[in-house]
Amino acid sequence: MTKELVAYLASKVVDNAEAVKVEANGDNYIIHCAAGEEGRVIGRQGRVIQAIRTIARAAAGPRERVQVDVAGASSKPE
Repeated sequence: MTKELVAYLASKVVDNAEAVKVEANGDNYIIHCAAGEEGRVIGRQGRVIQAIRTIARAAAGPRERVQVDVAGASSKPE
């Protein structure tokens, strides 16, 4: 369920929603999008990706650890 939620949220902030793919490795989710649209998923000062992370963690439940990153973007680990 979390994978679909992350894909849905990411597809709503980009222009080419069909190009959004989410790769799941356990509790780690990596968002792949069209070239040049990584910035839209990250948002100004990382606000959009932080909101996606917050929603994904809330949907996962209290005992699950979830990490969401954007492919091709250099983000600082939490």
